[in-house]
Amino acid sequence: MIPHFGSIGFNCPKYMNPAEYFVNLVNTDFEDHVDVTKLVHAYAQSNVKKQLLDQLSADRATLQNLPDIELRPSSAMRQFSVLMYRNTLNNIRNPGIYWIRLFMYFCLSFMVGTMYLSTNDDLTEEDLVPLLFYVQAFLVFMSVAVLPFFIEQRAVFARERANSSLSVVSYVCANFLATLPGIFLIAAMSTALVVLLAGLNAFEYFLLNLFLSLVVAESMMHVIGAAVPHYIIGIALGAGVFGMFMLCEGFMVPRDSIPDYWIWGYYLAFHSYSFESFVFKQFENETSDAAKGILTKYGMEDVDVMKDMLYLVAYVAVFQILFMFILWKFHTGRR
Repeated sequence: MIPHFGSIGFNCPKYMNPAEYFVNLVNTDFEDHVDVTKLVHAYAQSNVKKQLLDQLSADRATLQNLPDIELRPSSAMRQFSVLMYRNTLNNIRNPGIYWIRLFMYFCLSFMVGTMYLSTNDDLTEEDLVPLLFYVQAFLVFMSVAVLPFFIEQRAVFARERANSSLSVVSYVCANFLATLPGIFLIAAMSTALVVLLAGLNAFEYFLLNLFLSLVVAESMMHVIGAAVPHYIIGIALGAGVFGMFMLCEGFMVPRDSIPDYWIWGYYLAFHSYSFESFVFKQFENETSDAAKGILTKYGMEDVDVMKDMLYLVAYVAVFQILFMFILWKFHTGRR
């Protein structure tokens, strides 16, 4: 290559990287770039092209008696294992995906736990309801912070799918499972700080509820990340949806007092099922009149917690299917 360019008047400097020199020749960002069409014409008329074609013909002649090479894409399971490893490694290495969020959740959970410290005798049972609302609503809301990283990964997905080397199902399954350990770590740490410091009830249900709520939120951000062109639009959209769900979940206005024209928001918001389970498990075994009054006020005297948890699992499934469909339909990697 170096002799060829030298023969047409472009001599590579002695101590310069040839690849960098050739890139500079055709880079339109530089004023002294050359006309690419001239380089193409010079190659077409050169002996280099003739020698290369002759060599290719000679190489093909030696392959006449060999069986045809059959190109087979990697199996879906093989793709899943590779993507699972890659996504897990990326989640560990990229501090913005989980480590910074883990620190943020630690600070907020520690502050909440010490704000509602169990040794504070001035707190009443009614004061614990805003705590449960905050944990459910705001910790879920913070999931919008991960959206920019999803959009970065989307570009890699589109490029690999354009090469016909990637299964959408394998990608979605691997991406989903790779997020679970990090989400569980966040949920476990937040639960330990809030429940133990504030002296709340039902540690295991609190953990399960918070974990599933965060998984639903993360799955929803997957859908938004696949649907929007820019992460700022996605963050604004996600914040708007979460804000609406927070308003409709039954804390600011109890379910029985929500106007008929907004009651659909209560049933649509996954926050509603999470919040009522938090409140019910906290006060179901309390014998005080205040605890019974809280459950009556919010219409939560008889809550099927496991049914609510299944609703959250259903939300996860629906969001992941939507995520898969959007990737399959709109992110083919082809224009």
